[in-house]
Amino acid sequence: MRPQTGEFAPYYQRYIDKVPEGDVVQLLIDQKQQMLDFLKSLPIEKWDYRYAEGKWSIKEVLLHLIDSERIFTYRALGIARNDQTSFPGFDQDAYVPESNADGRSVDSLLAEYAAVREASIQLLLKF
Repeated sequence: MRPQTGEFAPYYQRYIDKVPEGDVVQLLIDQKQQMLDFLKSLPIEKWDYRYAEGKWSIKEVLLHLIDSERIFTYRALGIARNDQTSFPGFDQDAYVPESNADGRSVDSLLAEYAAVREASIQLLLKF
């Protein structure tokens, strides 16, 4: 079931609107392999590509997605466990330079993406 207005900050509406109808866990399962297939199709020389000075590389974008999934999954766990803590925001622009994404191999990033997505799926299957 989709979250109702008032259950989330208005900023997130644009993201919620992009989620297709259906079982969100099944969507995550299906998307995992689709994403891996897409990423594996990219030529190796494209992974460090930046369309402009100071913009993120594909490696940095992927690691940002991984970091974000970890953070949002932690928040889901807290909500499911009735944690009354206020979850802080995170500054993606501060995370990326510290990530060392460009110093990592494509294989290590793909493995981390797969592991984080699988952990998210396993957690959400319990709800």
